[in-house]
Amino acid sequence: MYKVSRCILDDGSYLASIIPVANIFQSVHLLPKFGPVAAHDWSSSNVLERCKTFFANSFTDKHLYRILR
Repeated sequence: MYKVSRCILDDGSYLASIIPVANIFQSVHLLPKFGPVAAHDWSSSNVLERCKTFFANSFTDKHLYRILR
């Protein structure tokens, strides 16, 4: 699986890009990188903000598997 993480600048802000909707091919399933123990304060509503690194799950469907391999 591919590892993805957000880019944080020296001043603490995030580097982000706005892309046209036409450039989006499909969604991707992200798995948080838990480490040896999952944080107890993570939930489905806050994990995108609290976790720094994710894995892109290329095994969710055959189309994504072919694109990411």
